[in-house]
Amino acid sequence: MFIRQALASDANHLTSLAHAAKRYWNYPEHWLAAWESSLTITPEFINTHLVFAACENDQILGFYALTQERSDWFLEHCWVRPESIGTGIGRQLFEHAVKTARAAGIPSLLIDADPFAAPFYERMGARHVGTIPAPVPEQPERTLPRLRIGVS
Repeated sequence: MFIRQALASDANHLTSLAHAAKRYWNYPEHWLAAWESSLTITPEFINTHLVFAACENDQILGFYALTQERSDWFLEHCWVRPESIGTGIGRQLFEHAVKTARAAGIPSLLIDADPFAAPFYERMGARHVGTIPAPVPEQPERTLPRLRIGVS
């Protein structure tokens, strides 16, 4: 397995992978439909952000993106295909993201984590720093944990 920078031509595959990974947690289909745009990876997104893919035998097994909002940097779209969950690919992607951020001089990363993924990030060293609103049908008060990990 190796990690490479994603290509604009990977966009459809990354989108399919993100949808499959989110679906792994058995969310209702109408929630997944509501998240359609946020789970869609476009060629433009790949060309304007730091996006990396974990690959093996010409297959993408997972990917992540680093994005910037004002002075904050985020680990975004950290997804592993369902068949590869639990094999260490998520850990390798996370460690790669931290090294990439460190090399770019980014002091820390924020992670707005899916509630099912938060324990993974905490095991990797991220700390809970708050919550953000994430309403969905039937749960207008739903929030996501916001985590932070120092990388410098």
